[in-house]
Amino acid sequence: MALVSFFSAKGAPGATTTAMLVAALWPRPTLLVDADGAGGDVGLRLTAPTGAPLTRNPGLLTLLPLARHGLAPGVVLDHSQVALGGQRVLVGLENPAQAEAAGALWPTLAQAFHELPGMDVVIDAGRLNHRSFQLPLLQRSDVVVGVVRADPTSVVHMRQRLSLLHETFAPLGADAPRLGLVCVEDVQHQGEAASAIQTVAAEVPDVLDLGQVALDPKAVRMFHGEPVFRPERSMIVRSGHTLVERLLAAAGPALAPPEEPYDVTQPTPDPAARNGAGPGAVEHAETQPAGDHAHQNGTPADGTRDGEEEPVLRRPRRQRRRLFR
Repeated sequence: MALVSFFSAKGAPGATTTAMLVAALWPRPTLLVDADGAGGDVGLRLTAPTGAPLTRNPGLLTLLPLARHGLAPGVVLDHSQVALGGQRVLVGLENPAQAEAAGALWPTLAQAFHELPGMDVVIDAGRLNHRSFQLPLLQRSDVVVGVVRADPTSVVHMRQRLSLLHETFAPLGADAPRLGLVCVEDVQHQGEAASAIQTVAAEVPDVLDLGQVALDPKAVRMFHGEPVFRPERSMIVRSGHTLVERLLAAAGPALAPPEEPYDVTQPTPDPAARNGAGPGAVEHAETQPAGDHAHQNGTPADGTRDGEEEPVLRRPRRQRRRLFR
């Protein structure tokens, strides 16, 4: 299955939000992994179905001790939690000391994530430098995406990090992950976003230009369990669809979408089912291209087909809105 990682170089450009967005919109079931070496906050942003915050236990903290003796890939899901809407989450560590103590175990985790049956994995790797403990996770990824803002400081630091990663991955040859770049910026600043990506990519060979994710503070509240009206029409979700499409198109067979759209109304054979959780809500509902509200199968945005009066796929739509509220 596919492994996609997101990281930042300086400040808080929106890597965590982008990782959550991609995991939610991905066309196959996903596990969202909080691997920020400085201490993860995905568990603080997402909520459980009850509305309570996610906890550190279970999570990476309970999974790491098992990694000393090797990990069967399916064990990873036993230490994940289900967020509001059905998203599977592996909650991160609390501080850098815990990440350092787990130093020798990160390659074992990387292998387990890469071999996770029935699910793709989206990793929030947090802020990255040459001493980051989570580098083995990035080395096993199919695509590693830097998240940058359209300001000089962010651009300069991202250029340095991508150059470092390019040198680090070079010995892997054909097994090296693809490097990509996405800019989080207001939709009114598309020129600045494109310029930021071009400036960074000019210094690093073969970087995927993955475009822009809209800076949309109001719509981001949906990840905190707050109500957002018609979140599927928000700029962040529409730009998120474009990002997912570009990732799938640019990364080749490893990230190829399924032949048939994933149907959340069907029983799931994956290990998530044994914990009483569905396969995920929003991320596996029908996707729509950015820039309009038409669905993949020709269904208009109002949920009806030509000649029909009743909405179709009501359950996926309701589940999608449940996550985005």
